[in-house]
Amino acid sequence: MREAIKQLLVAHVPTINGHVWEPTAAGPQLEMPYLVLRAGKQENNEYEVHAAFYEVWPYVRRRTFQEVDQISKEVIAALHQKSFAYDGTPYYIEYVGTVSDDMVDEDWDALTRGLRFKIFSLAWLLHTPIEPDPVEAMKRWTTARFPHINTDPLALLTTDHLSLFWRQTTITSVEEMHWGAWLTVKMHGHLLAADASTRRQWVEKITRQLALDTGASLSDKSKLTFLTVSANHDQDPFKAGQIELEVRYGILHGKAVYEKLNRVEVDPKRGGVIYGKK
Repeated sequence: MREAIKQLLVAHVPTINGHVWEPTAAGPQLEMPYLVLRAGKQENNEYEVHAAFYEVWPYVRRRTFQEVDQISKEVIAALHQKSFAYDGTPYYIEYVGTVSDDMVDEDWDALTRGLRFKIFSLAWLLHTPIEPDPVEAMKRWTTARFPHINTDPLALLTTDHLSLFWRQTTITSVEEMHWGAWLTVKMHGHLLAADASTRRQWVEKITRQLALDTGASLSDKSKLTFLTVSANHDQDPFKAGQIELEVRYGILHGKAVYEKLNRVEVDPKRGGVIYGKK
């Protein structure tokens, strides 16, 4: 992961001329300006699988902090709300603030300031459908109602468009029927946008449309019924998600499998009953 972040910095921070170092390699003997890339702690929770923190420290010669400001802007533009893949898993980066105030490094005769980034694993959004699948149905619903909204986590690697990801969390009830069963489940919608104002606006639009619609179509053409919908604009899109949707849908028993007969015979001793033989 460190190497992937380093390559983003090398490619998109022109002022440093490709000079990105680990803490053990950096020092006053190196040509400045350069960046020091430092790994922070990792977090684990129910949804993210894991999230990691990284720090980027621009170092410039001891002249003016305006040089630090300029490189900091380039670093934030290079990493904030960008995506990359590592070992087949997509990751998403957000800038979360500075690590420190402006600092004068007396030993290195340099100026610096730490920038902190959080790296979110999106592995929990990679979905393997089980048909009929409510997550796939909600992806199709989203595309039909809001064609410009991205619903594919892997597409984050190539686009910065508004994105909405659906996740099934809890099966709250099962009602058995002679033909199969009714399932009632809770789903969560995770909306990613460039800023809080845009997120709030689109959470509202999507929630209103869910309230107006009665449901969506599953892959077998049966109905995914919307029962209740609620939203909290302030929820973290990488944790619980801002939209909660309760839905109901049916699943059928599998087709009965019968043993194949090679021939049938009529036995007069059995009253002319037709029976089969292997």
